[in-house]
Amino acid sequence: MKRIKHYAKKIINHYKFITLKKGKTLQPVFLIGCGRSGTTILGKTIGKHPSITYLNERRDLWHQAYPEFNIWSDKTIAPKLIATHTDVIPKHTKRLQLLFFKEQVINKGAILLEKLPINNFRLKFINSAFPNAKYIYLHRNGIEVAKSIEKKADSGSWFGKNRVKWNLINQLAAPLEIDTSSLSNYEKGLLEWRYSLEYSETFFKHLSKDKYYSLSYQSFLENPKIEIENIFSFLNLEHSEELTNNLTEGIQRKSKKRQTVTERDMALAGPYLQQSIENTL
Repeated sequence: MKRIKHYAKKIINHYKFITLKKGKTLQPVFLIGCGRSGTTILGKTIGKHPSITYLNERRDLWHQAYPEFNIWSDKTIAPKLIATHTDVIPKHTKRLQLLFFKEQVINKGAILLEKLPINNFRLKFINSAFPNAKYIYLHRNGIEVAKSIEKKADSGSWFGKNRVKWNLINQLAAPLEIDTSSLSNYEKGLLEWRYSLEYSETFFKHLSKDKYYSLSYQSFLENPKIEIENIFSFLNLEHSEELTNNLTEGIQRKSKKRQTVTERDMALAGPYLQQSIENTL
């Protein structure tokens, strides 16, 4: 019965897409930020705008087109963490674009907002596969991110089944000449944050300013209404004070603010750590 319902929904969505797609174009916006940086709450808030279709970590869409991007399964053949323009396969990219476009059209969005934290490592790929894309870049205090990753990793498979994701991140740390064989989940979180940020910062430093909007998690918590209004303006979306008030009501810091840093933290997290704590990125 479950399979029948799934098949029926697939058919309905197909005809819905055929009916509604005329005159529409894919308008992708990618929400970028290391996992546990606040992308979920920011994405959900932005995604409530009536003109936006929000995809919250729809890994399945990516994996249908690029199965090697599945770094959470130990059954993936040659899993790939980092992807650039050289990894773009036109046939597969066309399928990914279509999958995204269908979601946008079926849900009657003028804009498709997509959030998948691992995309920090695939920004050059995305820029090539979606040349008209815009980006919202969220960054957060690295200590807070690592503590949040630690909590998730201690209670689940944050680093992938049989540590597939961690093994790929660990390969990036080889030049540091640090023994990573006995790192705690907090320390692994620092390394994940480090490389997520390094790849993001390198990409956005070379991207035209009109293509992305950058904000810190701290600024979002302290000035949610202003930041959401700025994002809607960046996306050329109409918005009222009533809408932004409703969307940002109740947004406040729930986790502990962290500023204490050790030499070990600095060695693992790298030069951006102090800047992230001072909110000067």
